[in-house]
Amino acid sequence: MSHWPVVRAQALPPALLRIGWSLSSVVLLSLTLSLFASTRSPVPIEKEPRHRLEFGNRYVRVFDVLIPAGDSTLFHTHVNDGVGLKLSDAHIRDVVLDGNAEDLQVTRGEVSFSYRPSPLTHRVSNIGRTPFQNIFVEILRTAGARSLAPLPALAAERTLVVENDRVRVSRQVLAPGQSLDMHQHARSLGVAITLGAISIEVAGQKARTVKFEPGDSQWHPGGTTHSWRNVGAAPFEAVEIELKH
Repeated sequence: MSHWPVVRAQALPPALLRIGWSLSSVVLLSLTLSLFASTRSPVPIEKEPRHRLEFGNRYVRVFDVLIPAGDSTLFHTHVNDGVGLKLSDAHIRDVVLDGNAEDLQVTRGEVSFSYRPSPLTHRVSNIGRTPFQNIFVEILRTAGARSLAPLPALAAERTLVVENDRVRVSRQVLAPGQSLDMHQHARSLGVAITLGAISIEVAGQKARTVKFEPGDSQWHPGGTTHSWRNVGAAPFEAVEIELKH
């Protein structure tokens, strides 16, 4: 059997060894400083590895953010308003670049809205023991966009969570077997909080069953009319983000 020959480095004189150790120290220091600089250099949100773009159009971009316990995002920059929907209980640390750090305890199903009159650059660290998952929906400012017609009154089955000049966010919980009669959506995005099996029927079409995972989203361009029925064995919870522009 043939073997690759073993090639051994020549022994260096002591003086050259001292120079070699010095060079190694310089290289190590340089690499350390470069790594530190890279963690401090902000990236756009779409370039941040923990922010996975799931859907986008001229009105919204939907990011699935997953940070394992003990991990952190890079410093990244937000330039648009947005809605955050937490999909897990978690303990996180929010650090603003060249600013303050804030420790937060977040709860599954929690919804928040962030105005961005100016860019925000921050880093989020998961300092708890469980993964942190967040659906972040950017509300884009479309050139030439005008305010839409006023939104219809909120259906009795929905609970208002957030409302401002940009969005109306409501929560819906359907018990097993519960239905929503034919209803029409404004321009909006629905996001599932829990697992679910929903029978969706559009007028004049055969009903179809859609299985949802937590974080799944569904875009409604405006004018979508259908009925829903929970055909699963557990309550189904979702949030709808209706746009006003």
